[in-house]
Amino acid sequence: MTFLPLRRVAAAAAFASASVGLMGAGVPQTTFVPISNPAGLSAFFDAKSAGPDVRILHIGDSHIARDTFSGDLRALFAADGKSGPRGMLPAGTVYPFYMARGVEMDMSDGWDVVRARNEDASGPFGLMNARVVAEAGTSPWIALSGFETPVERLLISYQRQPQGGVLQVHVDSKIHAVPTSGDRGFAFAALPVPSGTQIVRIAAAGDGPVALFSLALEADAGGAVLSNSGWPGATADIMARWDDDLLRMELARLDPDLIIVGYGTNEGFDDKLELGDYEAALRAQLARLKRFAPGASILLTGGPDGTRLPYYADTDAREPHEWTCAPLTEAERQQYVELIAEESEALLRWHDAPQLSAVLALQKRVALDVGAAHWDWRAAMGGPCSVHRWRLAEDPQLARPDHVHLTGDGYKASAKALFEALNGAFVARQGDREGRPVPDRDKSGSGVTRD
Repeated sequence: MTFLPLRRVAAAAAFASASVGLMGAGVPQTTFVPISNPAGLSAFFDAKSAGPDVRILHIGDSHIARDTFSGDLRALFAADGKSGPRGMLPAGTVYPFYMARGVEMDMSDGWDVVRARNEDASGPFGLMNARVVAEAGTSPWIALSGFETPVERLLISYQRQPQGGVLQVHVDSKIHAVPTSGDRGFAFAALPVPSGTQIVRIAAAGDGPVALFSLALEADAGGAVLSNSGWPGATADIMARWDDDLLRMELARLDPDLIIVGYGTNEGFDDKLELGDYEAALRAQLARLKRFAPGASILLTGGPDGTRLPYYADTDAREPHEWTCAPLTEAERQQYVELIAEESEALLRWHDAPQLSAVLALQKRVALDVGAAHWDWRAAMGGPCSVHRWRLAEDPQLARPDHVHLTGDGYKASAKALFEALNGAFVARQGDREGRPVPDRDKSGSGVTRD
């Protein structure tokens, strides 16, 4: 038996109780799934042991994009220690229904949003997967307000270019000018944001083109900082579109202790995915993250469970939730293309995409092979067809009708499950490092223990 020093016990108890308090009653329990290769989280755990100032970057697809899963995870880390600044954000509302917690963002017409997800769009792109461009003669703006977390400084990531225009940054009534002209490259501009600031407005002056990549809200007070960058429809391949110099600059500024990589759904639903090519691309991007963020631990989570109905299912005769769900058999998986082509009745049910299990297994194998940690999000939900059960659940319902995306309660339950898995790995690691056997009680019954 081992014990933890009192400070560690208190920290671990707070780490665990914070999740219970946030979730409240009525949220169903997920299956506890431990972290695989927790040694891959040593940098993160070292940072956590030193205090509440942990920095996390959460990247992925649509599950990460709306700041639901990552927003709940941010709240759990803040409740565990203390809330830090909001961290990095895209430069504007770069796709429909963009949402960020902790700050309100608005953007005028007039920006050209260039998206990495568009394969025909040329770079450069950074961590936020898009850049916004204002042409000379135009003066579009981006506004930030409703700051819910500490902020002392705004950083604007922009492209230096010979004919670059000026940015006018209004911090309440104070105006700052940021010239973006210079030799081609990338830079941050830092602007003070005094306490009590109501609104920050970033506008192109119109005297030349301006290109922006990201915004970052920083504070020196410390606390947990979790920046999220997800993109609807993205696969891990989107990381290959990030420019080396820009990525290096943004990661250096974020200086993450932990990078959570959450891709897998869109790859798993791609029936034509070449797994060998995908593995090579994933390995290359993980190596790149490790090279550009050498002080960060990396954790892969894969995607959640997801299922589909065949296109020929008569959803007018029967509501989608009235169909049953069963995973593909191995024979069905091997003959899937033929069965779909002949509109087989055997597939008339919700079932997993034929590549999903293989993609998620591949991600785990690669993670462990490169020394990263892994957490199985799908297993935490209950495994194949769990998303169907989450859809049928009531009070609360946990999955959306598409059987791919989760409701707010579903993402909240997922965040709690991941937080508890990290908690378990952290406590176990601290026990290994600092614990020692509990001495036997003195046989005299005095209560005094022997060394």
